[in-house]
Amino acid sequence: MFTAAPLVAQIGLSAPRVVVVFDGGEEWHYWARLALHAATRLWGGRGFLLVPHVGGSVEPALLRAARTYDPDYVVLLNTTIGQQERAAPGTVPLPVDGRVVDGEERVRLLQQVSDTQCVDPAGERARQTVAEACSPYRRQEHGTIEERLVSLGLGDAAAPLTPLSAIPHIAGGPYLSAPPKWGGALGVMVAAQCGIFDEPEVGYTPVLDEKERQQLLDWLLSDDSRPAGGPPEALLGHLLTPFRDGDDPHRAGTAFQRTTYGLGQVSFGHRPRNHATFVIGDSAADFAAAHARKLMYGDGWWLPSELSPCGADTEAERIRLTLQNAAVTKSAYRRGRVTVCTISAGAEAVAATVEALRTPVIALVSFTGATQQQLYEKAVLPGDIDFPSSGAMSYALEADLDHPVAIPAAADEDGTVTMLSPTPAPDISDSQLRESPELTWQVEIRPESLGAPPGRGLDGCHLLAPGSDPYLTWVRSGRYGTRFESHRYDFVAAGTPRLSRLARPKLRELSLRQWADCLAGQQEKSVRLSDAGRRAEVLTTLLGGREQLAATFAGPLLPVLRGFLSEKPATRERYPSGEGVVLHAAGTNDAGYEGYLTFDGMKSFDSRDDEKVLAADVDSMVTAGLLVRGIIVSCEVCGRVNFISLDLAGRTITCPRCQASNPLTSTRWRQPVSGPTWYFDLHPVARDLLRDNGEVPLQLAHHLRLKSRRYTDSAEFELCNDSGTALVELDLPAYVDGQVIVAEAKSSRTLGDHPTREAKKKVKAADTFQADQLIFATTETAWESRSLSAIHNAVHQHSWANGKPPALRIIAALGQNTCQDQRMDYQDGQLSPW
Repeated sequence: MFTAAPLVAQIGLSAPRVVVVFDGGEEWHYWARLALHAATRLWGGRGFLLVPHVGGSVEPALLRAARTYDPDYVVLLNTTIGQQERAAPGTVPLPVDGRVVDGEERVRLLQQVSDTQCVDPAGERARQTVAEACSPYRRQEHGTIEERLVSLGLGDAAAPLTPLSAIPHIAGGPYLSAPPKWGGALGVMVAAQCGIFDEPEVGYTPVLDEKERQQLLDWLLSDDSRPAGGPPEALLGHLLTPFRDGDDPHRAGTAFQRTTYGLGQVSFGHRPRNHATFVIGDSAADFAAAHARKLMYGDGWWLPSELSPCGADTEAERIRLTLQNAAVTKSAYRRGRVTVCTISAGAEAVAATVEALRTPVIALVSFTGATQQQLYEKAVLPGDIDFPSSGAMSYALEADLDHPVAIPAAADEDGTVTMLSPTPAPDISDSQLRESPELTWQVEIRPESLGAPPGRGLDGCHLLAPGSDPYLTWVRSGRYGTRFESHRYDFVAAGTPRLSRLARPKLRELSLRQWADCLAGQQEKSVRLSDAGRRAEVLTTLLGGREQLAATFAGPLLPVLRGFLSEKPATRERYPSGEGVVLHAAGTNDAGYEGYLTFDGMKSFDSRDDEKVLAADVDSMVTAGLLVRGIIVSCEVCGRVNFISLDLAGRTITCPRCQASNPLTSTRWRQPVSGPTWYFDLHPVARDLLRDNGEVPLQLAHHLRLKSRRYTDSAEFELCNDSGTALVELDLPAYVDGQVIVAEAKSSRTLGDHPTREAKKKVKAADTFQADQLIFATTETAWESRSLSAIHNAVHQHSWANGKPPALRIIAALGQNTCQDQRMDYQDGQLSPW
């Protein structure tokens, strides 16, 4: 069954997001500058993320950075034999007829093959590792995965990347560009700061006089690439290109600014202010981590050993003062944080840097009376480098960031919303950019409703409406919504109008369960509703949604609903004060008995004192069909006492046991003589759900919803293998404030007789769905220690696909005022408040 429901969304247009993978080995400074050079020549290149590898391996922290960055394309930097030879002379083997040539013959052969592209299997392994951690444009072709773009060279840009030369009206200069001969750490930092337009040489560490070096360091370590005084005066002769008579060098921008024509940095969600991240170390991974923080959050500084603030010499002191002025003082006085971290350096180097930054070069006293050192000591801390998804910045078209639309759509039973008409034509507003026929941009559909989690490697084919042409354009699951390339790739006849050349796919917004099924399907698994899930779905339909279901079964009505259950056959035992009656119901449940309550009986189970509130709740449940109002009568033929709903009670009633027709007289209900008492029956599916403790996941859902801003979840489902055998049941799969949650909800304090096995099952499920949180919750006051140990060991020992385990959350006394919500450290198993 489908329900018409327009898909309300924002359409935003942006530049491409590209991860460039390069060799992070011994000559990494050269390769990093080559990658920055390639980015400097492309539209949007200022926003490209660099990820180094060593022998095909990528640091887990950089994989997390790439996943947060959410690239459209993951490419390997193409290198040539000539570049490899210049970087490491004599190391490139040149075999001819089975022999390796040398001497003059090698020189001649090098001249012939210098521009030949190198085969880089280690680099391709690293690129695939990054791509698997992200969700770039890709689709399955005959059982193999085809990616949209996999390499980036220094020649003509491959579509869909747009060279700056294809965009009219981009200023030709002057602009600041890193000198091609500047190598080493400083050369990389300058190239990352302003771009490098000319192809770099292997280079050397810049030779500068004291004034030039000091201005360069002030410029590189400033919190702004263009301080108020303009470009560094002493550096103009080194950095400015091209320069013509009449140009004002103080108005020069950077080469990277040319790549952001028509673009601006945007972010969604909360981004911590007054935060700074200093990454120390001399490796390519250290540089890349700081560059990623600078790109996505604007707060990353790379501190190689030659720019260390440690030491008592004049330059170290000047560097320390510059860093304190640029970041430390602002963070300290505004209650921010300065994180010192590293990938390659050790803990001792981090501690030394923390101590140096905590020591003020100029000692002052704040208006609160605290000394500057006290403020620094509180603000500057060692830590791990982090790349949160909330607040991460990227480049978007300033004039086309948000266009509200309402697209005709239909929602199916599980909540998946499918467009009934294509998306609007995604044209750009900038008239000068429109003049470039080669320009390709990215389109992002951001629904207002909270649908499926974005990214996480989901193939774009799952986001197309059934029957859509998969070759119309490339589609993927992006950070904030569905993204697709701006242009069509099916047959477009010559002379087709501009707007008709733009892609207008029909998309769908997956429900959480449909998303889980699609993601599991990519791993040759599937999901299906469990028995408990099917019951919850029935009740969800009755009550009008999961939120209403959780509120009903987790709120003050829960004791009332539990009052309908009875394990005792005698009414006097179950309801000693006359709250209701117990009737035999053979075949309907294990106990064989069901309770029926009067309104006064429900009042006795309700902790609230206001019967009007209870009456309103009862009316709502009767209207929804969760409760049925009726009478208790006996049959004059078989003698069976039955509940008869109000709909079936008339001048005569039919016995549900023997089907005999009975006149509705006072002998049928006996007391009171004046007329029958109203009783209430609880829906049989609700009885079964409560009897199997199915309300516990709903209590957890209610608990999480109350603590969240945006929340959606699914009924319990099973993760099955390719043969349909259930591997594990997920009590509560949820998507909360941008985080995927996999939860186990119990009414006991243990994980059963085999806690280790059960914990491992939940851990594997969390890994399958790339969960951000793994929750174990119980309605008991505490978990037993054996189960807690099993949970800790399972999480700690598992090899997580994305390199980092989810946050581990332990909840006890669920549904009670004394509820304990705690975080478990997956390293040592210690608990702390969530």
